[in-house]
Amino acid sequence: MSNISKTSDALAGLKVLECATVIAAPLCGRLLADFGAEVLHIETPIKGDHLRNFGFEVDGINPWWKTYARNKKLITLNISKEKGRKILLDLLDNTDIFIENFRPGRLEDWGISIEELQEKFPRLIIVRVTGYGQTGPYANQPGFGTLMEAMSGFAEMTGEKDGMPTLPQFALADTFAGFYSALSAMFAVYNRDVQNTKKGQVIDVSIWESLFSVLGPNAMVFDLTGEAPKRMGNIAPTSAPRNTYKTKDNKWIALAGATQTTAERLFKVIGKSELINDPKFANNTQRVLNVVELDKHISEWMMEHTLEEVSKILHEASVPMGPIYNIEDIINNVHAQAREMITNIKDNGRSIKTENVFPKLSRTPGKIKHLGKEMGSDNDEIFRERLGLNKDEIEKLQKDGII
Repeated sequence: MSNISKTSDALAGLKVLECATVIAAPLCGRLLADFGAEVLHIETPIKGDHLRNFGFEVDGINPWWKTYARNKKLITLNISKEKGRKILLDLLDNTDIFIENFRPGRLEDWGISIEELQEKFPRLIIVRVTGYGQTGPYANQPGFGTLMEAMSGFAEMTGEKDGMPTLPQFALADTFAGFYSALSAMFAVYNRDVQNTKKGQVIDVSIWESLFSVLGPNAMVFDLTGEAPKRMGNIAPTSAPRNTYKTKDNKWIALAGATQTTAERLFKVIGKSELINDPKFANNTQRVLNVVELDKHISEWMMEHTLEEVSKILHEASVPMGPIYNIEDIINNVHAQAREMITNIKDNGRSIKTENVFPKLSRTPGKIKHLGKEMGSDNDEIFRERLGLNKDEIEKLQKDGII
């Protein structure tokens, strides 16, 4: 790592070069940038990152771009051309982590060999994020998060029992891949700098494998039972009660009462103390088997009370519950406000609400220095000040479509 000055940033001095688009790989860089790493995000000239056109804009503001590109320095560079590749190598000469998410073989087509990068920059950690990984028969196929949410088993086990497989409305697979990428990058930094091997390595992150790994012990369950997880709506095969319930005033809550003591407190609260000694509900295993009947008792009680009444009664009885919130509810929630889950950031003279940095570190907390900036915002600093290019050289690169 580069020289580190006294600072409150956990990753101060860590230099990251990110040549990636959309969410999975860029989230890796965003997480590192949130905690103080210098992340230099490369976009192709003119077209830029696809994420800039993701979703929609309001008053010229794209929420996805502003969120995933925050805290990064931005330059434009066409690495498919020889002059662009030379500049890339110049930048890598002082880089700790290189993040890329091109389809396997694309960098090689442009004359950028991972093996040569490792030889030229032995301390460089290379994070490669793709849909299916760098090897295997699917490696060269396009790998979008939606496909991984389908192929991982997530969609098959999500949704109502007799309904269609359900996909998430957010970038679930990409997000987990981003988390795994950042985590593994720091594993490699620890190995290089703390264990003092002085060697970088290549990290192969598959979006498919990332989501598959967080779905639980599905492989072991299938091996032991011969059955794959099925869609069950909001009930769970592992615990009961566990569901969403509608209240008298047409609000919804989620409730979890898997432990025996919690279940017994719930039975007393809803006026069904006799269920404590009923063999069908005597323990979690039996409650799972008889969950339909159990939920009928709970639902009937819920429909007799408003959300405010249910919340007060269950909290006082120490029964775990939570209202079903939307983002407006979260913004107005006193606990979320106390924890500063959402913060206001100045962006081009406008105050914009955005998700804060998580998790919270006591001594070196992360911070949002700025939201995603305009394309090429840091070209001058990087090309002129860092690489020492003069005005004529920069103009020539612009004319040739290199930057």
